[in-house]
Order: sequence, then C-alpha cells, then structure tokens
Amino acid sequence: MDDMDPFEARLLFGSKLDNLTGAQPTIERVSQYAIDHASLSDNLFDCILEKLEKLQVPPRLNLLFVIDTILLSDHRTGSHTWTDLIKKEIVSIIKTVIPENPGGDANVSQVRKLVSGWRRKNIFGAPTADSIELLLANRAGGSGGTNDTGMKHQDILKRIEEDRERHKRHKEDVWIRPVDEKPEDELNSYWETTSDFNDADWQEIALENEEYQRDRRTLDGIQ
Repeated sequence: MDDMDPFEARLLFGSKLDNLTGAQPTIERVSQYAIDHASLSDNLFDCILEKLEKLQVPPRLNLLFVIDTILLSDHRTGSHTWTDLIKKEIVSIIKTVIPENPGGDANVSQVRKLVSGWRRKNIFGAPTADSIELLLANRAGGSGGTNDTGMKHQDILKRIEEDRERHKRHKEDVWIRPVDEKPEDELNSYWETTSDFNDADWQEIALENEEYQRDRRTLDGIQ
C-alpha cells in the first residue's frame, strides 16, 4: 500500500517530468518513481499524458522512453499494473510522438526500435502490436535528415550519444524474461513473434543503415 497522498505524488512526479531529458539517468529516475508508486499509477499516468500534449515534438520521445522502461520493469517482475494501463493508450501515444512532420519523422526510427522490442517480448499481444506497427508502416524514419527538425548542432550530438546509450541498454535487455516464466513458454513466445525474413526486414535494415550514415555525416560536418 502506498502511503503517499495522490496529490503530493502528482506534484512530485510532475516536477520530475519537467526536468526529464534524453539522458538515461533522468529517464531511469522518472521511471523508478512511477514503478515505486505503482499503486498510484492512474494518477501518475495522467501526468504523463498531460505532459506529452504540452511538449514540442522531439522531446516527446523522452516520455516514450520512460514508458518503455516502466513496461520492461513490469515484464521482468511479472506485474501488469502499468502495462494494462498503458496498453489502453499506447496507440494514441505513438501517434502523438510521431506526427507527420519533420519532428515526428525524426522520432520514427527510435520508436520503431521500441515497438520491435515490445513485440519480441510480447508486452501487449499481437493485435496491439499490429496496430502500432501499422502507424509506422509507411513512415520513412527521418529521411529528410536530422537538421530538418531545427535542432542545434550540440543538441544533435547529444541526441546521437543518448541514442547509442539506449541502444546498448536494449541489447542487454533482449534476453530478459519474466521471473516466473516456464522454459517452454519462452520458446513459444519467440516462435510466435518471429516471422520469416521479408521485405519489412530489408526496409528496417536499410533504415538502420541510413540512420548510421546520417549520424556519421552529421558528426563529420560538426567536427
């Protein structure tokens, strides 16, 4: 039972959200607060949704990283408190993070990576995962280039480094499964969520390569 007053919890959480950046330590601090106060998840999730609407497009991605960290925590512990709540709004959240403008385009590649991880771990189930991926199906993933978002050079460098840090963390999380999961359930999950190599996989490889080449050009140009 959480002894904190819901109003006080919202104030403290709102303050943390105001100081959220793309740096992994700040994402983890905000996420951990939400995890520690899961009994107040309804109130705290309202704060996330309110903040999401107020932010400019590029930093909305930071809130999605918070959501991702919370989901992975639920997955590791076998809890569904936050997951069930987020599942109801996740499609709407993704739409807000990747609107069809340059800022939204710049967020697509990172969102695609998160969604791929959710499907692999069967966080939401196939129907919800399919609905999310439908939003991403025809998005190029920032093909116009990072500078089209109006970001400053130092901000671009910072985001590249933050993306690398998150990518490393996600690689470490790939094989983490729920603590109470049976071995056969793990095998079945991977079998059911792994499809034949197809055109979509080639497209993802091409986008990953494009993102890498764009980052290299950006770094070369700044240095």
